[in-house]
Amino acid sequence: LTIPEGKITAIVGQSGCGKTTFLKTLNRMIEEEGGFYKGKIILDGEDIKGLSTEVLRTRIGMVFQQPIAFPYSIEKNLSYVLKYHGIREAGEIERITREYLQKARLYDEIKDQLKKSAKKLSGGQKQRLSIARAIAKNPNVYIFDDSFSALDMKTDAALRRALETKTEHTTVIIVAQRISTILHADQILVLDDGKIVGKGTHAELLKNCE
Repeated sequence: LTIPEGKITAIVGQSGCGKTTFLKTLNRMIEEEGGFYKGKIILDGEDIKGLSTEVLRTRIGMVFQQPIAFPYSIEKNLSYVLKYHGIREAGEIERITREYLQKARLYDEIKDQLKKSAKKLSGGQKQRLSIARAIAKNPNVYIFDDSFSALDMKTDAALRRALETKTEHTTVIIVAQRISTILHADQILVLDDGKIVGKGTHAELLKNCE
């Protein structure tokens, strides 16, 4: 399998077919020694086994199916990522935090709550906060593990449009149950029992993948 740079690759399949397991191999949450796969995973020409997990995970922005909100303020959930990248000036952190929350279609809903705990956010808001945190990392690869599932279709579509400019030069991998989310992906992988049983665009799969 080749996942091209600057393209969107989507993954679909029934529950338990291996979608999340596949994603976790990409950032070494599951190692080769665990027996889940054989062979190599190459990222930008490098075998990921030769990279430290710290270096590897700075290159990957992963949003999990179950959104993670750290137990401090909404603002700090993003600002710590910016500080990790050397952005420490308070005004700049505030500006960029606002920008990424706007891209994640969250700012207008919570702009008066930035100093309050992120734990009080709804499931859909936590998903968007996780997405904002991922794009704040400015990674080479974005991985969205069914990360739009708690959003209504209107918010889903608006968020994906907002993300297009941020992700146009990066690799995007999306697991989704909602077909509209991945309809225009450059390639869609169909998994069944841990194996790829279909690969192509949506139109191609309609013709040749049972």
